[in-house]
Amino acid sequence: MIETALRLVDRDGLDALSMRRVAQELGTGAASLYAYFANKDELLEQLLDRVIGEIPLPVAHPPRVGGDADDQAGDQAEAQGAGQAAGQAAAQAGDWAAVVKRSCWDSRAVFLAHRDLVKVARANIPVGPNSLRYTEAMLAVLRGAGIPDKIAAWGMDQMSLVIVADAIESAIHASHGRQTEADAEPYLAQVREYFGSLPADRFPNLVAMAPAMTEGSGDERFAFAIDLMVDGLARYAGGTNTTGGGAAGPVVLESVVLESAAPVAAVAVADGAGSDIAVADGAVPDGAVPEDAVSVVGGSVVDGDGI
Repeated sequence: MIETALRLVDRDGLDALSMRRVAQELGTGAASLYAYFANKDELLEQLLDRVIGEIPLPVAHPPRVGGDADDQAGDQAEAQGAGQAAGQAAAQAGDWAAVVKRSCWDSRAVFLAHRDLVKVARANIPVGPNSLRYTEAMLAVLRGAGIPDKIAAWGMDQMSLVIVADAIESAIHASHGRQTEADAEPYLAQVREYFGSLPADRFPNLVAMAPAMTEGSGDERFAFAIDLMVDGLARYAGGTNTTGGGAAGPVVLESVVLESAAPVAAVAVADGAGSDIAVADGAVPDGAVPEDAVSVVGGSVVDGDGI
């Protein structure tokens, strides 16, 4: 049943999924599915956990242990010991960061491979067996790097939000026919023209930065976001206080999942993900925008783009 539901989502999208449609695909009645799932929400939870199971578990490489050649090196090894130790420590210090970044890309690829199923992860804390295994593995990598517990928990949570948001926007772009960077270029050119046509006395930065606001591929911008987050976590690595510090309060993991399947036009206007733009009524004073300015409509102002 889970595999049938997944094939349905992959083929027709999340909105097409219903207990009745799954039952039809199986050649049975919808009532028979309720013997296995209390409702559609439970089916979606198990479906998300099934997909999370496709993400390779992150594993930090253990410190290298000297082999026979090291044992036979004798005085030479002793003389070079300090330098080798320093180099090994540096390599190990950077290893966890590479593992985390790779896992973010792996997670993004898995979500992109399943259309808009990633929407299920919004405001949900996956607690299925695959989700638990992934969470445990990622926390082991972060704690193994000496990152305090609260920083590791919050860092994982926020990285997952970036990945989920990026994957959702990619799915939305695909549904609008913008499945590649080339597909998205006409839309982005329209946005650039619009920004560039704004009154420079009221929006000097938007006018000056119109090209920068819309340049860069979705992959480039995703890499930029993940680098920022992992580099921030690196500030806390190597510590011994595993209980964490900072602001008081409970840690809540929003999502344990962290998009490279077929490239999706995830180019950003303001945040790197290529969100549609909507200029809300009253957002720009009457008369502030030239009459011949390009009209950019049909988007969202609630998806975190800040536009």
